[in-house]
Amino acid sequence: MSDRPTGSAHTIRAGLVLAGTAGVVLAAHAAVAVEQTALSRYVSIVLASGALYIAGVVIVLRRPARRHDLAVILVAAMVMRGLALTPEPNLSTDAYRYVWDGRVQAAGINPYLYVPADPRLAHLRDTTIYPNINQKERAVTIYPPAAQMVFRAADLFGGGLAGVRIAMALLDLATIAGLIALLGALGQARERVLIYAWHPIPIWEFVAQSHIDAAATTAIVFGLLAAVRGRQAASGAIMAAAVLIKYFPAVLMPALWRRWDWRMPAAFVAVTALFYLPFIREAGLGVFGFLGSHLDNEGYGAGWGFHPVWLLRDFGLADPSAQVYVSVALVLLGGLAIHALLARRAGEIRFDHLLLLGGAFVFLTSPHYPWYFGFLTALLVLSPQAWAFAMTLLAVVLYLPRPPGGLTWTHLYLMVYWLPFMLWVMSFLWRGRPKRREASVS
Repeated sequence: MSDRPTGSAHTIRAGLVLAGTAGVVLAAHAAVAVEQTALSRYVSIVLASGALYIAGVVIVLRRPARRHDLAVILVAAMVMRGLALTPEPNLSTDAYRYVWDGRVQAAGINPYLYVPADPRLAHLRDTTIYPNINQKERAVTIYPPAAQMVFRAADLFGGGLAGVRIAMALLDLATIAGLIALLGALGQARERVLIYAWHPIPIWEFVAQSHIDAAATTAIVFGLLAAVRGRQAASGAIMAAAVLIKYFPAVLMPALWRRWDWRMPAAFVAVTALFYLPFIREAGLGVFGFLGSHLDNEGYGAGWGFHPVWLLRDFGLADPSAQVYVSVALVLLGGLAIHALLARRAGEIRFDHLLLLGGAFVFLTSPHYPWYFGFLTALLVLSPQAWAFAMTLLAVVLYLPRPPGGLTWTHLYLMVYWLPFMLWVMSFLWRGRPKRREASVS
């Protein structure tokens, strides 16, 4: 006998369909706002879709799965992504650099050697991609070797923005498939994939804007899948690829490594060397590209790029140097990494520790763009926590205009970082509260 009335089941199914339909309608409006580069309207629509998204999350987390629920979730996710592909990626210029790097490699040239404006690359320029490349006169690529291989593969889809968009959309779909497989391997409801599939960041940053973070997130998910299946060497190899797409997945490694098992670190080192080898012979240390200068451009060298430093200076409380802040941040991250490594039982993977490591990294490094939060949405599927929902859903406000007529960085930092931090503190204190003793029955 069912433990829930049939009418209730139909009502909740209708709620899921309604949330998905409303999400599709809002996605259509968001696509128009992106097309018109109406940032304030786009942010408002995405925040509204986030509220509907939370309704869908609550449905899949609070009740047993019903037949056809997964189909409803996936159909809505595909329609949202189709709508997201209608406008050109115009909220950043990153996709143009991806196309350029793929084109340079297709011509047999190492992308770490020359800036796009170098006369030796003049024969590769066009009127569509080249004019939109950011810092083309002074910046060689900042993207690591595995990312370069993704760009080269994207060039095989016909080149241009279309090739990059196809590649990132396919990687996003692979992430969804990987999460479904991972949930199945863990014995959890596959419908929880909604947490990623309906989240605004993958839809608008991975698919619509075609950020390479889509590839890093895919690699993380399949690295987790290998770890869950006990394949430490495969997990280390895949996580190496993730790190060489974007460096941040390295912070997750302590929560995946089985202590004293040499296979994961050995595979990680071997694959890292294999990826760098084709590029390092010509470029040497140039394989790190424009990364250092890019970090300076974002304010990390001067310190103000880190939100805690910005807030301390803005409120006149202190003026720490970037070196002091980075040292403190590394100690904090190191402490969390050691805790994640030592707190695991044999063969266990603590997904709450994975999410905490990822969230702490984002909090301490304080990225200035929403797509940097994207990998957290995949980890949320495995460890749904209020603070991480808040952080990822509020990240879109980083698109809002600055003064005059907009919010200051202080306001944005308080919303995107400190509100989620307070939610984490509250949840931490709630979990640690003494449990009430049940009244004895005489």
